Amino acid sequence: MTGKTIIIKDKFAPQKLLNVAKFDNSKVVTMPHKHNGYLELVFLSATSGNHVIDGKESRIEAPCILIIRKDSVHHWTLNAPVEGFVILVKKSFVDQSLDLEIARMVDQISRFDTIYLKENGFIPVLLEILSLEENKIVQEGLFRSFLAKVLENINKIEHSTSLSQNLYLRFIELLNKHSKIINNVAFYADILHTSPQNLSTACRKNSDNTASQILAAYIIKEAKRLIFYTNNSIAEIAFSLGFTDKSNFSKYFKRYTGLTPSEFKKKNN
Repeated sequence: MTGKTIIIKDKFAPQKLLNVAKFDNSKVVTMPHKHNGYLELVFLSATSGNHVIDGKESRIEAPCILIIRKDSVHHWTLNAPVEGFVILVKKSFVDQSLDLEIARMVDQISRFDTIYLKENGFIPVLLEILSLEENKIVQEGLFRSFLAKVLENINKIEHSTSLSQNLYLRFIELLNKHSKIINNVAFYADILHTSPQNLSTACRKNSDNTASQILAAYIIKEAKRLIFYTNNSIAEIAFSLGFTDKSNFSKYFKRYTGLTPSEFKKKNN
C-alpha cells in the first residue's frame, strides 16, 4: 500500500513576486495541499463555509481574510458564488521592498489564520487596482495600503501577549519608528531597558531570528533606501547607519546583498 502525499501547488507565473487575482469559483472546494514557498492571503467579501489549516477548523464569515503561510497545509469548502481576491506573495517581494513597514505588517498578519473584517471598505478597490498593476513601486504602495486596512481590524493591544513577544514587538516598533537605524543591538536593548542577550532571546522565540539578524535586515533596507532616494555619498550613508568607516559598511552590505553599495547604486540608476 502506498502512502498519501500532500499536494504542493504553485500558482505563480515565472519571475512574478506578487500576484493578485479574483477568486476562481471553480475552486470552492479544495483538497488538502500546501504552497510552493509563498504566502497566500484570501480576501472573501461574500461567501460562507469552513476552512481547515494545519488541522484546525474555523468557520468562514465574510468579510474576512484567510492567511495561509508557506508551510501550512489547508483546504476549504465554500458556498458559491464566492466574491473576493487571492493574493500570493513571495518572500523575495517583501525582502526586496524598500518600504520597511511592509515586512512588519506581513509579520503581524502572519500570526493569524483568519482576520474577520468589520466591513469591506476600500479593500476590493485596492485589490482590483493591484491585480492590474505591474510597476513594482506602485505595487508596494497598494499592497502596503491593503495590509494597513486589514490591520485596522486587529486590536492594537493584544492582552495575551507574552513578555518575550511584547519585547520583540517593541523592538520592531523601535526599528520602524526611530528616526534612523543604528547598527548596534545594545543601543536598542538599552532603550528597551533590557540586555542584548534578553532581546536576542525574545527575537529568536518570536521570529526564529536573532536581534542582530533582524537589525541587519532593517539596516540593509534603510541603506538601499538612502542609496536609491538620496544623493548622499556612500561614506555619509555608512556614518548615518552607525558604521565607523566606508569600508566596513561596504563589506557588510555585500555580505547580505552580493553587491557593494556602489554596484547597487549603478545597477538601480
